Amino acid sequence: MQGFLIIIVGTNIIAQDDFSKTVDALIKKELRSIPKPPANLKLTRGEFETTKEFESRVKRVKAKQKKEIVKYNTKVQIATDKAQKKAIKKALQYTWGKPILSKLKYDADNGYFVARLTFENKKSFDKKVAIKVKRKYARDFKSKFSTLKPQAIFDYDGQSVSLKDIKVPYKSMSFLAQFTDMSVDDTRVAVNISNEFDTPKATKTKITVAKNSMSNFDASKLTDYKVLDRLLAKSSQKGVDSTKWLFVVGIEQYEFTDNINYAQRSATMFKKVMKKKLGIKESNCYTMINGGATQAKIKTNLKKMLRRVKTGDTIYFYYNGHGVPVPNKKYEPYMLTSDTEPDFVGDEDFFALKNIYGKLSASKAKKVVAVVDSCFSGVTDGKSVLKGVAATKMKPRLVNFDKDKMVVLAAGKGHQYSNGYDKKGYRLFSFYIMKNILEGKEDVRSLYKSTKKETYQTSLEEYGDSRTQEPTVDGNFRMKL
Repeated sequence: MQGFLIIIVGTNIIAQDDFSKTVDALIKKELRSIPKPPANLKLTRGEFETTKEFESRVKRVKAKQKKEIVKYNTKVQIATDKAQKKAIKKALQYTWGKPILSKLKYDADNGYFVARLTFENKKSFDKKVAIKVKRKYARDFKSKFSTLKPQAIFDYDGQSVSLKDIKVPYKSMSFLAQFTDMSVDDTRVAVNISNEFDTPKATKTKITVAKNSMSNFDASKLTDYKVLDRLLAKSSQKGVDSTKWLFVVGIEQYEFTDNINYAQRSATMFKKVMKKKLGIKESNCYTMINGGATQAKIKTNLKKMLRRVKTGDTIYFYYNGHGVPVPNKKYEPYMLTSDTEPDFVGDEDFFALKNIYGKLSASKAKKVVAVVDSCFSGVTDGKSVLKGVAATKMKPRLVNFDKDKMVVLAAGKGHQYSNGYDKKGYRLFSFYIMKNILEGKEDVRSLYKSTKKETYQTSLEEYGDSRTQEPTVDGNFRMKL
């Protein structure tokens, strides 16, 4: 089913808690009106009918029956699609209902209204939002606030439902309400780029329940955090290539250490960019985000993918999360999964970077391109990952792999920080990698050259000499994507 937007403006309905059961029940209700299929036919040769005449009649009836079945299947498919759309929309109305904004207060210094956002039927949902409104409109906006009808916009792609935006129509304009955990007197605002939804399957569709992931940035510095969305929309879709594989790990929320701002948003966008620019089909994508990026899931999915990869294929590997140089293993660099305590990361050798790279470069693939947004110095965004260790940078050991068939583009030199990019709402290195791919950089050499220059310059401007970031490339940089 093609993706579409569901806009909930409001309706008076009774809330129900179980989203998936509601969807299932509504689909069944919608499908009751579908007519019954053509009945099975049993033809008998008539007493005065010759064999040839009977065979001719059977042929005609079969042809007619085939047309009826095709017509029926078409009706069923159309009805099923409509039923699913109606069911999802109604289920969202039942479980969420009308979005309600209240307690509006203006921050004139930053040009933001801060308000309370609730939903008519989702009693557990109660959040603050920031609405950027220019001062010339602010007074009139507030005076008309009670008459404005905020819109909750959900995106359904046939597999999942996501809360994409809260928009507030005002005259001929529309203002975006961004989630925040700050008061109007604060200068820092945290934006939740998207709410993911996870629930059991209803019919053949995966529906989800809100799970928040907050990313902090200075609202006064924010400049166009949807630049990649526009570049992606302008890009043409590459034809599907079944020889390409994508393995994406993005961990923003950790169970035992500090979270990483924008890791989830960066990983999600990286997948979209690679699918569109390189023609990677969904069934060839393995995606692990936050709680889905556990030791067991990453290990199992990597084994599954490598088992499916055929001789001559291409693998694209993306990791966005903490990197830990293990002190008692001579600073061997390890990937930190979402469910691993940093002090015990060295207990599972599978996640040693040399072993991950080794499995990728030893696969049947002809080419492996890895993008690793982690510096493996033990420090991310100026915070140490290991307990009892100050935010000092440790230099990890170098990692060996087959450098003829594999290339690794990494966020920074071994002793450097991995930084976020507050102005765009992505990890700094990931942002420029994706920007340059979307702008047409098709070979690793030019992709790296532009990304290194832009990442270094931006890190210097945003964080100064103490947190400069210089991406590195290792392996066969003569490759094309």
